[in-house]
Amino acid sequence: MTIEQDVRDYVNKSHANAWLLALKPDEPALVSSFLSRSMYRGLRHVIKSHMTPSTTVMVRGIFTHQTPKVLLKTRSQSCEIADLMLVRQHFYPSRRKPTSGHALLLQAKKCPYPQTGSVAGGTQECQFELYRDWSPFEGTTRLPKGPTGSNAWDFQQGGLVSQAIAASCSEYLTVFDQHAFSTVAAYPQWQAPVVNGPYFPQLTGNYPQNCTWSAGGRPSSTGTASAGVMCSDDFGTVFSEFLNGHRGRSFTSGVSSGTDHWSIFVNLMLQISARPNGDYVYTSKNQGVIAGMRGRNLAFAEAVPSLLHCIDDEVDAFLEDPNSTFEMSNRMLDLVGSRFSGSRQNQEADPRLPEPPDDVDKPEQPSPGHIPLLLITTIGDDFPTV
Repeated sequence: MTIEQDVRDYVNKSHANAWLLALKPDEPALVSSFLSRSMYRGLRHVIKSHMTPSTTVMVRGIFTHQTPKVLLKTRSQSCEIADLMLVRQHFYPSRRKPTSGHALLLQAKKCPYPQTGSVAGGTQECQFELYRDWSPFEGTTRLPKGPTGSNAWDFQQGGLVSQAIAASCSEYLTVFDQHAFSTVAAYPQWQAPVVNGPYFPQLTGNYPQNCTWSAGGRPSSTGTASAGVMCSDDFGTVFSEFLNGHRGRSFTSGVSSGTDHWSIFVNLMLQISARPNGDYVYTSKNQGVIAGMRGRNLAFAEAVPSLLHCIDDEVDAFLEDPNSTFEMSNRMLDLVGSRFSGSRQNQEADPRLPEPPDDVDKPEQPSPGHIPLLLITTIGDDFPTV
């Protein structure tokens, strides 16, 4: 099958799993099922099967209910910045090319159709305006007010980046609001069989490609919240285009200061998602959500968040199957050892990784949080496409 169909099957299986765990799963429950440890290895299997054997692949889902909230300068009410964040990084072991990265923020809405309907009023309208304009905003909860040296976040970099490019970082995501597929408890869960559920006929008449998730909804520059957003692309297509670098917005790995606030933000989310002292379990028994630990942390380097997620993931895999290997961790360790040994020579070779000053007092930061995150990391001599 194509990568698009395989991803559709994975999304539908995660949707069925959410209905297995809860009588009527809400949006966090549906996202947490997509990111759950019992499921995301199935997505890794899908991605790896469509890439060349020389490419090493790691997929890691990190769910949390501590999504940062932000406040537009034009608003008095804050809103969550996203329900889900996709992050893609590719490392070149030979160092012939810089690490490539791009990310995409998704705001999920449960809907019977792939159209949000009106999102006017309250926090929904604030979020619509955020995704439409990406004008400067402040972090209010679990996010610094702005990057170091700034009093706000500006994804347009003071007008150096167009509104269209800034808006490419975000889309709306519609999730079918009924029980379209059914599954049973299994181990591993991602291999459980899936059959049509009681509302499958309604899905086929409404959502493209019989996929329970659709995206692609970006407010136009003249769009209004009352008109809502149409999400016309099935998630298999969206995810395939994202993997191939044709969807989302590129970022520079490892950046933690400067004017590129989008790159700083993505790297900050990666850093927080890998903190060693940030273990966090979100439990919602009525929604069937039991989230695992957020993971381990990064030092000041672009590869370390992915490395530590790789180690954590492959240790879990080894405990389940002693025949599993640590291929991804070993390749990442080789990469980190050669690129980020801490020597002055290495830092001079890569100007994107300046040595952080010791004499600068950092402002007090709020308790950090990150967006529920799916991290896809690959290593290979060429950027892999599917």
